[in-house]
Amino acid sequence: MEISSLVKLTTGWYRSSDFEWLFPGVKGLLRGYAEIFFIPDARIGSCFLLATLWFPNTGLAGLMAAVTGTITARIMQFSETQIDLYTCNSLLVGLALGATFQLDERLMILVFLAAILTVFVTVAIADTLWRFERLPALSLPFVLVAFAMIFAAQGYGGLTKNLHSTIPINSFFNGVTDHFLTSLASIFFIPDPLLGLVFFTGILLVSRYLAFLAISGYFVGHTLYHNLSGLPYSTLSDWAGFNFTLTAMALGGIFMVPGIRSFLMAMLGAVFAAVITSSLQTYLSVYDLPVMALPFLLITFTMLTALNKRVTSTPPFLLLDSPAIPEASLERSRLVQARGGQFNSIPVYAPFFGEWAVYQGFNGRHTHCPPWQHALDFIIIHEGKSYRNSGTKQEDYYCFGVPVVSPVYGIVVRCISNHNDNIPGEINTQQNWGNLVLISLPNQCYVLLCHLKQYSLEVVEGQVVEPGQIIGCCGSSGRSPQPHLHLHIQKGASLNSPTVPFHLTQVATVDKSGTRVFKFYSRPEENQRISFPTPNPYLKAALHLPVGKQFYYRYRLNNQDWESRIVTVIVTLDGQFRLKVSSGSDVAFNETDQMLAFYDRRGGHDLFLDLFILCLGVTPFGEKVLSWQDHPSRRLFPQSTIKYFVENFFHWTNKGLLSSYQRYWQENQNTWLQTAEHQLNGIVRRQSIHTQAIIASEKGCTQLVLNGKNIRLEAELCGTGLENDIGIPQHITNVYSLFEKSNETTLH
Repeated sequence: MEISSLVKLTTGWYRSSDFEWLFPGVKGLLRGYAEIFFIPDARIGSCFLLATLWFPNTGLAGLMAAVTGTITARIMQFSETQIDLYTCNSLLVGLALGATFQLDERLMILVFLAAILTVFVTVAIADTLWRFERLPALSLPFVLVAFAMIFAAQGYGGLTKNLHSTIPINSFFNGVTDHFLTSLASIFFIPDPLLGLVFFTGILLVSRYLAFLAISGYFVGHTLYHNLSGLPYSTLSDWAGFNFTLTAMALGGIFMVPGIRSFLMAMLGAVFAAVITSSLQTYLSVYDLPVMALPFLLITFTMLTALNKRVTSTPPFLLLDSPAIPEASLERSRLVQARGGQFNSIPVYAPFFGEWAVYQGFNGRHTHCPPWQHALDFIIIHEGKSYRNSGTKQEDYYCFGVPVVSPVYGIVVRCISNHNDNIPGEINTQQNWGNLVLISLPNQCYVLLCHLKQYSLEVVEGQVVEPGQIIGCCGSSGRSPQPHLHLHIQKGASLNSPTVPFHLTQVATVDKSGTRVFKFYSRPEENQRISFPTPNPYLKAALHLPVGKQFYYRYRLNNQDWESRIVTVIVTLDGQFRLKVSSGSDVAFNETDQMLAFYDRRGGHDLFLDLFILCLGVTPFGEKVLSWQDHPSRRLFPQSTIKYFVENFFHWTNKGLLSSYQRYWQENQNTWLQTAEHQLNGIVRRQSIHTQAIIASEKGCTQLVLNGKNIRLEAELCGTGLENDIGIPQHITNVYSLFEKSNETTLH
């Protein structure tokens, strides 16, 4: 295999068009083979398919079931996004029947019916589990249908037992290594360590961490079982030991963010799976039935359900809504933390307009003590003071009577507005919180804004509010020796409920030098000045990305010939906005009133898209925002294929780049110049590149440039247009003569 192909496999970056010459169902069928190990890769699945044919009786029965299941799902028009799940469960049922009976006309009929039934069972179970407990179906449909079919087959009497695959083969390696590889192959009902090596290699190419979990989970479960049984080796660990492996992979790598706690939880799951495997084998042996994947399912469902019931937001963090291979989940969580704070911290907008200062922060020395330590107090400071004149009157304080806005989307559940405002220096300990607004959040937490001005509230209980909506004015009611605004988030609706961690998002802070810095995550400390940036409407309009908008660029590497790229704004079925490039690569983005941010780069090697992301990866629209930082994926850093492979193979934790941005307004050219330095801390040395983007107020991003050691990338905007759609004609504006004269791809 070429290094370039290997790099694509190890990173999961490959062109979505690689299989366009096949009809769509084939790609889903191939992915179904790989999904048995939680790998959504058709290439790996094709290798697994060929490996199963080493045992023709088992492999052909599995292939027949997989094809039948895929066709059934497409004919019945079941969800295309679940096609891998339908194929995977149908495949396993076919493999189970092929491993148990000789493949003949009778078994083919049974496999055909079993595959169709499996699809219907999968649809029903997947919907039920997700609706009631938000759990994945996994291989539960396979186990239910396989048991039913094996029992049914025993009553027919016309089927012949398949004895060839009943005895595991342990002759390729030595000792426990043979048992581990054989258990991997036994997932496909073909107990051969050589084939197990093929499956393990496929896992390793896609995810090093999944491979590590597979090894760790098996050896933990294997050690426990043999210590309890007193047997040095047993065919149980060959045929059913994959339950230890799958449990560890699912818990530690797919449905949780990788980390120390999730790893320990995965190993605990492997231990439980070993115990359940032993107990089920004792019971099912009476009926001459294998345990199949029952232990894996029982333990995985139990632990995911229990962890999902927690009321705290501490590791391990579940990924039931968006499971992925560990490296992808880790990169996603890393970017979330770099841009949006900690996982156990709730993001909120600033509850005011203009610039305020923090009077008391988390664990403040005055009143922010447990269980109310997660809180912020804000005041307005001018020339080092919070008041004018003598400061003896409420009106002397700059923040008194200033509007307070909602920092969240939510529902007002409690309002108090009749308490008097205190004279400066006085406090009301009988009504600690003073006048207040309590807002309910969808996550069952509550935002409290208090010490508001008497009779200043502009919302009522039951009203829906959104960020930036005025709810009242800052005052000095309650325990407030001077006018200020108190903000915290609490667990319950009671006013004395314990607080939970939160942070401000998309705010500008002022550092010691007076420079205004845009931050996605900010938990300000005492005396730090915070403001909610006012977006520049022209900058926001220039970078607006409506669905169907197309951009026509030309780009080149190291002064070589120009190439063309068409960039289209699309929206996926699940509502995600993405930029799709004509090369087949794409990237997701979020566009808010305050910023444009890109994430989740997918597809094959495309230097243009990487250049685009590095130049504009995160762009705040704030009027006075001059500098900020980001931490995009290190895979965006342009380097040779060998260095790329080495960096990404060993840096599975993917700490990301350190990107420092600055933006300037060029008055004479009527454009913004956005520059950035991107640093990569490699294995051997630190490397850096520089990017710049020119943003025109009417045209958008007109020029992109990247400069580094031995590399220069540049791109120019040649025109914009609108994608052709029903009732909307395609049109192109401001296209230069480049594409007409170029020998490159012609625009369509």
